Amino acid sequence: MNSKSNLITYLFVLAAGVLLIIMHQKADLLKWMVIIMGAMFALPAIIGIFMNMSRSSKRNENNTAQNISSIGALILGAIMIIWPQPFVGFFVYVLAAILVITGLCQIYFLAACCRPLIMPWWLYLLPALIIIAGIVIICSPLRTIETTFTLITGIALVCAAVNALLIYLGSNGPKEKVERVTIENE
Repeated sequence: MNSKSNLITYLFVLAAGVLLIIMHQKADLLKWMVIIMGAMFALPAIIGIFMNMSRSSKRNENNTAQNISSIGALILGAIMIIWPQPFVGFFVYVLAAILVITGLCQIYFLAACCRPLIMPWWLYLLPALIIIAGIVIICSPLRTIETTFTLITGIALVCAAVNALLIYLGSNGPKEKVERVTIENE
């Protein structure tokens, strides 16, 4: 990915975090998030089924693997749309794991990918806090965490986006041009 797409990704993460913070008091927010994810499974599956059917009728061939995966995604998406409650708990833990992975990736990026640059120590603080937030969510029982989950996740996403933007600006900031000096033999 190039740096512009990274910047756009960070801005989307920031927007998602702000939305979760704003909407953390909404009833059934997690249920609606699962329904939206179900639609995100079902709609591409429907498109894939129709594309496979039109492709196979033109070429007289049948791509069974794509049809099976599209039908499976359609069934999973339909179940998530019709019956979202069993997926809410799973969804909470998946997002908590994503928080842990995000924190680990930011620490790795700071430590390894920005190696010629020396990043300030406080840029490591937010990824560590994001990892801690993900671990707290994973270790908490679902009944107690469901009410505060969206607030914690929203704050963690905003912190992750702000930290990633600071890393982006620090590693892609103004670079001084170094003039090439050649040493000539006398």
